[in-house]
Amino acid sequence: MGSLNLFQLGMWTHSLSPNMTVTRQKEPRAPWMAENLAPDHWERYTQLLRGWQQTFKVELKRLQRHYNHSGSHTYQRMIGCELLEDGSTTGFLQYAYDGQDFLIFNKDSLSWLAVDNVAHTVKRAWEANQHELRYQKNWLEKECIAWLKRFLEYGNDTLQRTEPPLVRVNRKETFPGATTLFCKAYGFYPPEIYMTWMKNGEEIVQEMDYGDILPSGDGTYQTWASVELDPKSSNLYSCHVEHCGVHMVLQVSQESETIPLVMKAVSGSIILVIVLAGVGVLVWRRRPREQNGAMYLPTPDR
Repeated sequence: MGSLNLFQLGMWTHSLSPNMTVTRQKEPRAPWMAENLAPDHWERYTQLLRGWQQTFKVELKRLQRHYNHSGSHTYQRMIGCELLEDGSTTGFLQYAYDGQDFLIFNKDSLSWLAVDNVAHTVKRAWEANQHELRYQKNWLEKECIAWLKRFLEYGNDTLQRTEPPLVRVNRKETFPGATTLFCKAYGFYPPEIYMTWMKNGEEIVQEMDYGDILPSGDGTYQTWASVELDPKSSNLYSCHVEHCGVHMVLQVSQESETIPLVMKAVSGSIILVIVLAGVGVLVWRRRPREQNGAMYLPTPDR
């Protein structure tokens, strides 16, 4: 799947001009963007973003009047597209007010989904402009995808790489008598990852808490999943992580104080089982080595 975000492509930076007013400039963040796009590209998009900024200021003030709000509030727009592995595409465009969904564009029906009465007022006004609706649909389905394909070509070596996750399990006493297991995965790319906890071999989605998949700032991602231990029973907990076809398992026993280590490859996957009462670490890398006491495992033959 192909998808790129603002942090991979460019940054909207702030600086002070000689007269001490704040100026903003769109700048490339990824080296391959700077190498493939001319300076006038960044200047054009700088002007575009400055225009958006002024429009947003006006729209935010209008929304505050409709809601009878004062003080500090936020108005956000999220737009983008995805190129899936099977060649199909998706596109999205939506607005949020104070961090909550406000309007969501349906490009198939050329309509807006409104969440409240104020949003319905805006919806009616925007849906009256059919030309703009068709323009947004065309941008999501064609222009955005064309740019995405171009960017994927520019950054092929970086964007098509695979960085497997470092997975770590630790315990934390959340309050007296209660202990929570945290399974943390970080340092992985691409961001698509599946993480779950199992208790005695059965998935326990209803008992879990998840973190968002977030950028780490170095081109990789991180996330976590947690589950609260049941102090009244002896259960075997295991954290399961799947990333780019690799399946990893960390297994934790509530009772055992030992740390036996079992490693094996199963159907092209890597399973590392650690039974412990303290901390477990699982790491997968392309070649075996040791660093800081952690064991690095090789890719199994396929």
